[in-house]
Amino acid sequence: MTHNKNIIIIILAALPLFSPAQNFRFSAFADPQITWMQPDNGIAESAGIRAGFDIGFEMDYFFNENYAFSTGLSINNLGGKLKFHQPVEFRFRDNGETVWTGPGDIVIYRLQYLNIPLGMKFTTRQIGYSTYYVKLGSTGHINTRSSADISALGIERRTLEDEIGPVTFSYHFGAGVHYSLGGRTALTGGIEYKNRFVDITPNPAFRTNLQSFAIRLGVLF
Repeated sequence: MTHNKNIIIIILAALPLFSPAQNFRFSAFADPQITWMQPDNGIAESAGIRAGFDIGFEMDYFFNENYAFSTGLSINNLGGKLKFHQPVEFRFRDNGETVWTGPGDIVIYRLQYLNIPLGMKFTTRQIGYSTYYVKLGSTGHINTRSSADISALGIERRTLEDEIGPVTFSYHFGAGVHYSLGGRTALTGGIEYKNRFVDITPNPAFRTNLQSFAIRLGVLF
């Protein structure tokens, strides 16, 4: 929890460093999301979704009235559940223990990433109080924490040694609306989908990607 608070403080502290020029727009957001893992082999299968939050800020640079480059920074807590059909080895950093899953064991992954997106944003002219947008691009994800629960083996929130890679990448697209509160301030609501196109696991024999669907809730300045 302290680790999360420190990252959020850093993100918020960085906001005043950016220019408030007319071509720049900034938003702070806290997006609830559902995530799931999708293996591409017969070793395991997806066993359900997990809920999480993506919290951070976004910066849009408008090089045209309706077109912008978009980037930002966020801390993303997410994960997934896998049901294993074959034995797989797990190593844990906090106690040096090594265990093997059995057929039918379910592993719950708890992951945290630092997200750095880069993309394009397209907006309409303001219609009444609302401005609509679509966005697309790619995101780099730096793993900052990974742990797992394996209830069949009595394991809960153990830190994984090297089962999750340090970096992965995804593509994203989304759409939403900015609702003006007057001046440059607006409420933001929308949806966004991310799909990691780089495997999140370093083991070439066990490849899986991570997907998420989020609801954008934020304030635009």
